[in-house]
Amino acid sequence: MNITIICIGNELLSGKTINTNATWLGKTINSIGHYVHKQIVIPDDRSIIKDTLSGLMMNKEIDGCFIITGGLGPTHDDVTRKSIFEFFGSKEKFDIKYWEDLNNRFKQNNIEIPLSNKSQALIPDNGDVIDNPIGSARGYKFNKGRITTFSLPGVPSEMKAMTEASIIPWLKQKSEKKIHEMTIRTTGIPESVLMEEISSVLRDNQGCEIGFYPSLFGVDIQLSSKIKKRTAELGENISNILGHNIFGYNKDSMAQIVVKMAMKKNLSFSFAESCTGGLLGHRITEVPGSSDIFKGGAVVYSDDAKISVLGVDKRCIKKHGAVSKETAKIMAEKVRSIFKSDYGVSVTGIAGPGGGTKKKPVGLVYVALSNNKGTKVEKLNFSHDRKKNKLRTGQVVLNLMRLEMMNV
Repeated sequence: MNITIICIGNELLSGKTINTNATWLGKTINSIGHYVHKQIVIPDDRSIIKDTLSGLMMNKEIDGCFIITGGLGPTHDDVTRKSIFEFFGSKEKFDIKYWEDLNNRFKQNNIEIPLSNKSQALIPDNGDVIDNPIGSARGYKFNKGRITTFSLPGVPSEMKAMTEASIIPWLKQKSEKKIHEMTIRTTGIPESVLMEEISSVLRDNQGCEIGFYPSLFGVDIQLSSKIKKRTAELGENISNILGHNIFGYNKDSMAQIVVKMAMKKNLSFSFAESCTGGLLGHRITEVPGSSDIFKGGAVVYSDDAKISVLGVDKRCIKKHGAVSKETAKIMAEKVRSIFKSDYGVSVTGIAGPGGGTKKKPVGLVYVALSNNKGTKVEKLNFSHDRKKNKLRTGQVVLNLMRLEMMNV
């Protein structure tokens, strides 16, 4: 089935909001054997919404369903509901029971419900209502000719929950054959090098669609095929070549892998963070169960904090600087001692965009890992982009932890 995704919102067109809904819907739809024919972004404008739907309906090449996201909130600029009702010739009915339920929900949070929320209790007389398990804005389903149209709120978490509960089961019933997918998650290897490494297994027709998706955290390789065996075989061949450059599969995150490995090996960690400002601790504690392996951390951004909180000798900082392998080494050892963890991990660097010198440029980062066998220090060099430097540093540190635990 061909699917058209229509995203509504002035904030999407202006660039103030990133359109993650279209990305998620595209991946999800493709994974269950359907095809996204077109993606359209339009403003919160009644005439444009109706003209867009009319034009798509008249196109004989389009057959299947439309999925609309956005514009179902209670604010004055959310005009999708009224536009869609008018397009499908639907009269509005007031759902008194739902309005009472909304009132009770707001009261439980000690909030007086705004009258503007009444619009969310309006339902069509010739369409179906799609329940929202985590929000107040419900969705709608209409049938017209050969096209089924779903309209969902634009809040990503609500859109995903409603799609998974209502639309995916409907689409699966329409699927001729399931698409089998595998995502191989790599880090620490540039895309060009990765391509060369696995070129030998890509020369022959593997019967798979192959996509490469680079990011700050590494390169994801996505394989898909209607034949499960082909996806599995190609995935195994690539895995055998790339080895430890692969940190996980499908939805695995680096933090999840690190926590899982530490739990399995009964190892604990503590962090001393300077330039990452608590990012490592945040990423680890996002994972359920991390309390079993994460002892604690210290954000020691200033020299004084490194001295007073960790006990780094001020003579070391004066002689070598806060951003140095010597300071990083002591930071890791001190935090390990303070929290009595198996590993002490430290990060100190110049995130940018200012603060660098010829000897110590912006993007210079030192990372240290300390355990009862000694302390290892790694020197990293990144760019002048502060945010990217922090994110890349976090990924490199977690990967160093992963590689270190592989040898335990």
